[in-house]
Amino acid sequence: MSVSGTAASSNSSSSSSSTSSASSATSSLTSNYSTFLTLLTTQLKTQSPLSPMDVNSFTQQLVQYSSVEQQIQTNSNLKSMMDTLTSSAALQLVNYVGKSVTAYSDTTKMESGKANWTVNSSSAAPGSKVTITDENGGVVYQGSTDLNAGNNTFTWDGKGTNGADYSSSTGAFTIAVNGTDSTGKAVTITTEITGKVQAVDTSSQQPYIKVNGRLLPLSALTEVSV
Repeated sequence: MSVSGTAASSNSSSSSSSTSSASSATSSLTSNYSTFLTLLTTQLKTQSPLSPMDVNSFTQQLVQYSSVEQQIQTNSNLKSMMDTLTSSAALQLVNYVGKSVTAYSDTTKMESGKANWTVNSSSAAPGSKVTITDENGGVVYQGSTDLNAGNNTFTWDGKGTNGADYSSSTGAFTIAVNGTDSTGKAVTITTEITGKVQAVDTSSQQPYIKVNGRLLPLSALTEVSV
């Protein structure tokens, strides 16, 4: 029960990259600022007493350099805050590991020789067509089921249409359900899976949880239970 190592590595790499960018920007600003002061000093030394430099001109340039410096510092502080929030979120996500969840997904794995999906239909759809494919997209099962309006449970015993037995397979299977109501109008059908969270992944902007061997966005969760 651990957070994905890939996530930690990615976050570390991202943090190092951002820190490096901020340091580079600061170094560049310092170098340009020093060059500006050198040129300004030289101009002041060599200016004509009868036609002195416009004080407002280089004062504005100094103000611009100061503004850029403040922006770089602000970005650096915001990055530190984001890193802290990301780390805090990752620690909270660990609490999901081992919990039973239900999430929107059409893909799951065999558990105790069966694959289970919750199929939600916007209205009753008798004789809906069910197609199950393997990880390579090959069709392993085709059949039909009668759907009531609301949640329905579809359980596949692993018996393929071609006679093959997939009940002991460790691969993932994807379901597609299409149906129409009594008037022949297509109904809206969504699928959910239920399983235990095996890991969490925070390597991208949106956190993912691993359920039944498949990474799902945290936003796909519909229910969490002990």
